[in-house]
Amino acid sequence: MPSYVIAGASRGLGLQFIKTLSQDPSNTVIALARNPSSVHPLLPSLPNIHLLAADLTDPSSLRAAAASTSTLTNGTLDYLLINGAWINLTTQSIAPTDLASPANEPQLLTDVDTAFKTNFAGPLLCATAFLPLVRAGQQRKIVVISTGMADAEFVRVAGVWAALVYSASKAAVNMLVAKLAVELKDDGIVVASLSPGLVDTDGTEASKKNFEMLMPMFRKYEPEFQGPITPRESVEMQIRVIQGLTMAHAGQMWSHLGNQRWI
Repeated sequence: MPSYVIAGASRGLGLQFIKTLSQDPSNTVIALARNPSSVHPLLPSLPNIHLLAADLTDPSSLRAAAASTSTLTNGTLDYLLINGAWINLTTQSIAPTDLASPANEPQLLTDVDTAFKTNFAGPLLCATAFLPLVRAGQQRKIVVISTGMADAEFVRVAGVWAALVYSASKAAVNMLVAKLAVELKDDGIVVASLSPGLVDTDGTEASKKNFEMLMPMFRKYEPEFQGPITPRESVEMQIRVIQGLTMAHAGQMWSHLGNQRWI
């Protein structure tokens, strides 16, 4: 009976992971959300879904969630999927040098503080809280959801100057994954990061405008690229990749396609 913890399950990809994984009744699926009461109505009513309160920026809440998970899984965990992330959809469309201008400087510093606290420190805190359970699991896999936007070669080829702070924080988490993979290799734990592809997770007007801005850049990288995929499509592909991860994949970022092509 495989067990999964999905951190950052309130919406988007995290919520879709819960919906997709819970369709197999043999899976024990544990959703971590900052505000469980708002997520509960969005989830199917299935006995293998367990919803716990936890915030990536709150270490005590993560430790409490790990303790509750241990009770549910008899002290083990097969898969820890760390999905939660923060991005400012308004400032991501501002070019780097403009973002550092006097007018935008205060917001830049605020964005850096929030993004690195959530997107970098959060996964480390979460992995550490659940590590004893992962060590005792059968699969021993820790996967952090990252982005192709954190890959310098992708940025260079596509000419993507947008989303500086978000991309930088995800590049930092990719380094974290590499460091954890080295540290935990002797424990038989596979640590990897995973790019989900370009996914339309919210459908807001700001999101649509950002997609329109980015599409010409993405087609420089992948001329046949047709546009965003749905959360369901992305998650189904990601799960196949996650289940196929071995120690040979540890410390690296992989795509939803199972390779290192991001879209």
